Amino acid sequence: MTLKKFIQNTWKLWYKGMVTSLIVMCPIFVSDGQSWIFDKDYGLELPTIYQIHGIDISRHNGIIDWQKINEDRIENNLIKFIFIKATEGGDLVDSNFETNWAKAKEHGFTRGAYHFFVSYTDPKLQALNFIINAKHEKGDFVPVLDFENNGRTNKERKELSKNVKIWLETVEKYLGVKPIIYTNKPIFREYIKGKLDEYPIWVADYYSENLNNFDCENLILWQHSDKGKVPGIRENVDFNVFLGTPHKFQKFIL
Repeated sequence: MTLKKFIQNTWKLWYKGMVTSLIVMCPIFVSDGQSWIFDKDYGLELPTIYQIHGIDISRHNGIIDWQKINEDRIENNLIKFIFIKATEGGDLVDSNFETNWAKAKEHGFTRGAYHFFVSYTDPKLQALNFIINAKHEKGDFVPVLDFENNGRTNKERKELSKNVKIWLETVEKYLGVKPIIYTNKPIFREYIKGKLDEYPIWVADYYSENLNNFDCENLILWQHSDKGKVPGIRENVDFNVFLGTPHKFQKFIL
Protein backbone atom coordinates (compact mmCIF):
# COMPACT_ATOMS: atom_id res chain seq x y z
CA MET A 1 0.00 0.00 0.00
CA THR A 2 1.36 3.40 -0.95
CA LEU A 3 1.74 6.17 1.63
CA LYS A 4 -0.92 8.22 -0.19
CA LYS A 5 -3.39 5.32 -0.09
CA PHE A 6 -2.62 4.70 3.59
CA ILE A 7 -3.32 8.35 4.44
CA GLN A 8 -6.57 8.33 2.44
CA ASN A 9 -7.81 5.18 4.22
CA THR A 10 -6.80 6.53 7.63
CA TRP A 11 -8.64 9.81 6.98
CA LYS A 12 -11.78 7.93 5.83
CA LEU A 13 -11.84 5.75 8.94
CA TRP A 14 -11.32 8.80 11.20
CA TYR A 15 -14.12 10.72 9.45
CA LYS A 16 -16.61 7.84 9.74
CA GLY A 17 -15.70 7.40 13.38
CA MET A 18 -16.29 11.07 14.12
CA VAL A 19 -19.67 11.12 12.34
CA THR A 20 -20.87 8.02 14.17
CA SER A 21 -19.69 9.38 17.51
CA LEU A 22 -21.45 12.69 17.02
CA ILE A 23 -24.70 10.99 16.08
CA VAL A 24 -24.65 8.39 18.84
CA MET A 25 -23.23 10.38 21.73
CA CYS A 26 -25.23 13.62 21.41
CA PRO A 27 -28.33 14.11 23.62
CA ILE A 28 -31.49 12.42 22.38
CA PHE A 29 -34.09 15.02 23.28
CA VAL A 30 -35.20 17.91 21.10
CA SER A 31 -33.75 21.26 22.09
CA ASP A 32 -33.43 24.71 20.64
CA GLY A 33 -29.82 23.84 19.88
CA GLN A 34 -30.60 21.31 17.15
CA SER A 35 -27.39 20.55 15.27
CA TRP A 36 -26.85 18.82 11.95
CA ILE A 37 -23.80 17.30 10.34
CA PHE A 38 -23.32 16.58 6.65
CA ASP A 39 -22.58 12.94 5.90
CA LYS A 40 -20.81 12.67 2.55
CA ASP A 41 -21.51 8.93 2.27
CA TYR A 42 -25.29 9.42 2.47
CA GLY A 43 -25.25 12.80 0.75
CA LEU A 44 -27.36 14.67 3.30
CA GLU A 45 -27.33 16.38 6.66
CA LEU A 46 -28.24 14.26 9.68
CA PRO A 47 -29.72 15.58 12.95
CA THR A 48 -27.12 14.65 15.56
CA ILE A 49 -29.33 14.61 18.66
CA TYR A 50 -31.03 11.34 17.66
CA GLN A 51 -29.58 7.87 18.12
CA ILE A 52 -31.82 5.71 15.93
CA HIS A 53 -31.86 6.32 12.17
CA GLY A 54 -33.65 4.46 9.40
CA ILE A 55 -34.98 4.56 5.85
CA ASP A 56 -38.17 3.65 4.01
CA ILE A 57 -38.44 2.02 0.60
CA SER A 58 -40.87 0.85 -2.06
CA ARG A 59 -40.76 -0.40 -5.65
CA HIS A 60 -39.92 3.18 -6.68
CA ASN A 61 -36.44 2.61 -5.26
CA GLY A 62 -35.86 -0.16 -7.79
CA ILE A 63 -34.21 -3.54 -7.25
CA ILE A 64 -32.12 -3.31 -4.10
CA ASP A 65 -28.73 -4.87 -3.49
CA TRP A 66 -29.25 -6.00 0.08
CA GLN A 67 -25.71 -7.23 0.46
CA LYS A 68 -24.42 -3.69 -0.12
CA ILE A 69 -26.91 -2.23 2.37
CA ASN A 70 -25.79 -4.75 4.95
CA GLU A 71 -22.12 -3.98 4.29
CA ASP A 72 -22.89 -0.28 4.73
CA ARG A 73 -24.60 -0.97 8.05
CA ILE A 74 -21.62 -2.93 9.29
CA GLU A 75 -19.22 -0.17 8.22
CA ASN A 76 -21.19 2.93 9.26
CA ASN A 77 -23.48 1.53 12.00
CA LEU A 78 -26.18 4.10 11.22
CA ILE A 79 -29.27 2.56 9.55
CA LYS A 80 -31.11 0.58 12.19
CA PHE A 81 -34.63 0.19 10.75
CA ILE A 82 -36.30 -0.02 7.34
CA PHE A 83 -39.97 0.59 6.56
CA ILE A 84 -41.19 -1.17 3.41
CA LYS A 85 -44.29 -0.46 1.35
CA ALA A 86 -46.56 -3.49 1.38
CA THR A 87 -49.91 -2.52 -0.08
CA GLU A 88 -52.07 0.27 -1.49
CA GLY A 89 -55.83 0.55 -1.72
CA GLY A 90 -57.95 -2.60 -1.85
CA ASP A 91 -55.88 -4.86 -4.07
CA LEU A 92 -52.45 -3.46 -4.95
CA VAL A 93 -49.38 -5.18 -3.53
CA ASP A 94 -46.00 -3.51 -4.00
CA SER A 95 -44.18 -5.58 -6.60
CA ASN A 96 -40.95 -5.63 -4.57
CA PHE A 97 -42.50 -6.11 -1.15
CA GLU A 98 -42.10 -9.86 -0.76
CA THR A 99 -38.39 -9.74 -1.63
CA ASN A 100 -37.66 -6.60 0.39
CA TRP A 101 -39.58 -7.92 3.41
CA ALA A 102 -37.65 -11.20 3.44
CA LYS A 103 -34.24 -9.62 2.79
CA ALA A 104 -34.64 -6.98 5.51
CA LYS A 105 -35.17 -9.75 8.08
CA GLU A 106 -32.43 -11.92 6.62
CA HIS A 107 -29.90 -9.12 7.05
CA GLY A 108 -30.96 -8.27 10.59
CA PHE A 109 -32.71 -4.93 10.15
CA THR A 110 -35.73 -4.01 12.24
CA ARG A 111 -38.36 -4.02 9.51
CA GLY A 112 -41.78 -2.38 9.29
CA ALA A 113 -44.56 -2.59 6.70
CA TYR A 114 -46.83 0.22 5.58
CA HIS A 115 -50.07 0.56 3.64
CA PHE A 116 -50.81 3.53 1.37
CA PHE A 117 -54.39 4.67 2.10
CA VAL A 118 -56.65 5.86 -0.70
CA SER A 119 -59.86 7.78 -0.08
CA TYR A 120 -62.04 6.04 -2.66
CA THR A 121 -61.77 2.40 -1.55
CA ASP A 122 -63.55 0.68 1.32
CA PRO A 123 -61.27 0.95 4.38
CA LYS A 124 -62.02 -2.58 5.61
CA LEU A 125 -61.05 -3.96 2.21
CA GLN A 126 -57.83 -1.95 2.38
CA ALA A 127 -57.10 -3.29 5.87
CA LEU A 128 -57.69 -6.85 4.66
CA ASN A 129 -55.31 -6.30 1.74
CA PHE A 130 -52.63 -5.22 4.21
CA ILE A 131 -53.24 -7.96 6.78
CA ILE A 132 -53.13 -10.76 4.20
CA ASN A 133 -49.95 -9.58 2.49
CA ALA A 134 -47.89 -8.02 5.29
CA LYS A 135 -47.25 -11.07 7.41
CA HIS A 136 -45.84 -9.58 10.60
CA GLU A 137 -43.63 -11.58 12.93
CA LYS A 138 -42.11 -11.11 16.35
CA GLY A 139 -39.40 -8.45 16.16
CA ASP A 140 -41.11 -6.38 13.44
CA PHE A 141 -42.13 -2.76 13.85
CA VAL A 142 -45.82 -2.15 14.52
CA PRO A 143 -47.83 -1.57 11.29
CA VAL A 144 -47.98 1.82 9.58
CA LEU A 145 -50.75 3.58 7.67
CA ASP A 146 -49.46 6.04 5.06
CA PHE A 147 -52.13 8.78 5.16
CA GLU A 148 -50.84 11.73 3.18
CA ASN A 149 -53.57 12.64 0.66
CA ASN A 150 -57.06 14.04 1.14
CA GLY A 151 -60.15 12.97 -0.81
CA ARG A 152 -60.99 13.73 -4.42
CA THR A 153 -64.51 14.96 -3.61
CA ASN A 154 -66.22 16.76 -0.74
CA LYS A 155 -67.95 13.51 0.24
CA GLU A 156 -64.66 11.64 0.43
CA ARG A 157 -63.02 14.43 2.43
CA LYS A 158 -65.96 14.58 4.85
CA GLU A 159 -65.66 10.87 5.64
CA LEU A 160 -61.89 10.60 5.49
CA SER A 161 -61.06 10.66 9.21
CA LYS A 162 -63.81 8.13 9.92
CA ASN A 163 -62.64 5.78 7.18
CA VAL A 164 -59.01 6.05 8.28
CA LYS A 165 -60.07 5.08 11.80
CA ILE A 166 -61.88 2.01 10.42
CA TRP A 167 -58.61 0.86 8.83
CA LEU A 168 -56.67 1.53 12.01
CA GLU A 169 -59.16 -0.29 14.24
CA THR A 170 -59.38 -3.27 11.89
CA VAL A 171 -55.60 -3.74 11.82
CA GLU A 172 -55.32 -3.14 15.57
CA LYS A 173 -57.92 -5.80 16.26
CA TYR A 174 -55.97 -8.31 14.18
CA LEU A 175 -52.43 -7.54 15.44
CA GLY A 176 -53.25 -6.30 18.94
CA VAL A 177 -51.28 -3.04 18.64
CA LYS A 178 -52.11 0.51 17.60
CA PRO A 179 -50.72 1.27 14.13
CA ILE A 180 -48.57 4.31 13.46
CA ILE A 181 -49.92 7.03 11.15
CA TYR A 182 -47.44 8.41 8.62
CA THR A 183 -48.55 11.84 7.41
CA ASN A 184 -47.60 15.45 6.69
CA LYS A 185 -48.40 18.59 8.62
CA PRO A 186 -51.41 19.79 6.53
CA ILE A 187 -53.14 16.38 6.68
CA PHE A 188 -52.34 16.08 10.38
CA ARG A 189 -53.91 19.43 11.20
CA GLU A 190 -57.05 18.89 9.12
CA TYR A 191 -57.84 15.20 9.58
CA ILE A 192 -55.86 13.76 12.50
CA LYS A 193 -55.49 16.32 15.30
CA GLY A 194 -58.52 16.14 17.58
CA LYS A 195 -59.87 13.09 15.74
CA LEU A 196 -57.17 10.41 15.91
CA ASP A 197 -55.07 11.66 18.82
CA GLU A 198 -54.55 8.21 20.34
CA TYR A 199 -52.31 7.00 17.50
CA PRO A 200 -48.53 7.40 17.24
CA ILE A 201 -47.49 9.83 14.50
CA TRP A 202 -44.68 9.73 11.93
CA VAL A 203 -44.42 13.09 10.17
CA ALA A 204 -42.71 14.04 6.92
CA ASP A 205 -41.11 17.48 7.09
CA TYR A 206 -38.07 18.25 4.92
CA TYR A 207 -37.79 21.96 5.70
CA SER A 208 -37.75 22.38 9.49
CA GLU A 209 -34.54 22.34 11.52
CA ASN A 210 -36.46 20.83 14.43
CA LEU A 211 -40.04 19.92 15.36
CA ASN A 212 -40.31 22.05 18.49
CA ASN A 213 -43.29 23.95 17.10
CA PHE A 214 -45.19 20.88 15.88
CA ASP A 215 -48.05 20.38 18.34
CA CYS A 216 -48.29 16.60 18.59
CA GLU A 217 -47.94 14.66 21.84
CA ASN A 218 -47.63 11.26 20.14
CA LEU A 219 -44.93 12.14 17.62
CA ILE A 220 -42.40 9.28 17.42
CA LEU A 221 -40.82 9.42 13.94
CA TRP A 222 -39.57 12.19 11.68
CA GLN A 223 -38.89 11.78 7.96
CA HIS A 224 -36.47 14.66 7.55
CA SER A 225 -35.21 14.10 3.98
CA ASP A 226 -36.09 12.36 0.72
CA LYS A 227 -32.67 12.96 -0.85
CA GLY A 228 -30.49 10.36 0.85
CA LYS A 229 -28.04 8.08 -0.92
CA VAL A 230 -27.54 4.51 0.25
CA PRO A 231 -25.15 1.95 -1.25
CA GLY A 232 -27.21 -0.74 -2.97
CA ILE A 233 -30.14 1.58 -3.80
CA ARG A 234 -30.06 3.46 -7.09
CA GLU A 235 -32.78 6.03 -6.37
CA ASN A 236 -32.89 8.66 -3.63
CA VAL A 237 -33.97 7.31 -0.25
CA ASP A 238 -36.15 8.78 2.52
CA PHE A 239 -34.24 9.19 5.80
CA ASN A 240 -35.95 9.06 9.19
CA VAL A 241 -35.14 9.31 12.88
CA PHE A 242 -36.87 7.78 15.88
CA LEU A 243 -37.65 10.50 18.42
CA GLY A 244 -36.74 8.74 21.61
CA THR A 245 -34.50 6.36 23.48
CA PRO A 246 -33.62 2.77 22.52
CA HIS A 247 -35.88 1.68 25.40
CA LYS A 248 -38.82 3.58 23.92
CA PHE A 249 -38.00 2.19 20.48
CA GLN A 250 -38.53 -1.34 21.80
CA LYS A 251 -42.09 -0.44 22.82
CA PHE A 252 -43.00 -0.25 19.12
CA ILE A 253 -41.59 -3.67 18.29
CA LEU A 254 -43.95 -6.64 18.12
